[in-house]
Amino acid sequence: MPKKQRAVPIAVSLGIVCTVTVALLYFKLARTGLHHPIFVYLPLIALVAMVYGSVAALVGASAALASAAYFLYEPAYSFAVANRLEVGDLLWFALLAVIVTKCARALRPSPKLPEAKSRYGWS
Repeated sequence: MPKKQRAVPIAVSLGIVCTVTVALLYFKLARTGLHHPIFVYLPLIALVAMVYGSVAALVGASAALASAAYFLYEPAYSFAVANRLEVGDLLWFALLAVIVTKCARALRPSPKLPEAKSRYGWS
């Protein structure tokens, strides 16, 4: 597979993460932010996993984790997270992102299914 075709899903995943981060940062600065903003990324990571595959979803989850720690949790503009509860949020998100990615990947239809059906005489 050419490099360009492999880069498109990752670029789409990173674009989604950047867009959501900008929106969440706007709400944080407007003082109407969420208590656990990292979990907004989770359905989007699942969608990316179903459409583009697990590699793009895991890259997006890693970018979401880094951008949330840097922009959305205090102290802002630092990867240090002051509150232990927020560190737990980030760790739970990482675990859930891996689980969601694997589950969404399992739900994705396999391109080899028609080949297997014809091989075993299933209709």
